[in-house]
Amino acid sequence: MTIDHEKYKALYEYQKDQFESESSRFNRLEDKAVKYLSSITVAVSAYVLLVRWSADKIMPPSGLLDWLVFISIACTILSMASAWSFIFRSLKLQKLMKMPVGDEISELFHANERATVYLSLSKRYSEAAEEKAMQYNLKLENVRKGYSDIVLSGWCFLISISLIFSNVWLEG
Repeated sequence: MTIDHEKYKALYEYQKDQFESESSRFNRLEDKAVKYLSSITVAVSAYVLLVRWSADKIMPPSGLLDWLVFISIACTILSMASAWSFIFRSLKLQKLMKMPVGDEISELFHANERATVYLSLSKRYSEAAEEKAMQYNLKLENVRKGYSDIVLSGWCFLISISLIFSNVWLEG
């Protein structure tokens, strides 16, 4: 019986494409997380400058508006810190599965028929793609939570700025 090498080659190429697709998805999510981190970092920096500028006008809080400003500042800082935390967790270094190199792969090619080599490599690509998909899902969960906290931070930021400027305008 003859072995259909083209069938095994097609399987190998399919699994390789799946692995590359998962790698691409993972890298795009990583890039998105870095953009989110940059955005929240800029927002935190700008917000800290605004709070420092207005601190002498609202500290210590004495009236209702001062307390609302103080509470809104605290909520904004907490939501920004939470967003930052989730995004940082999504960017943590992870052990990624990679294809074998060196003597192991040389021995595989030397000791086996072409169909067996294709089958073995396709299984390794399949395992690596599954591992990458699991890591992608973990990263995606943190990025989604971070994004939700960024949205919350944005609303808190707007409310806080409105209250700060209202307080400064009424006091000034």
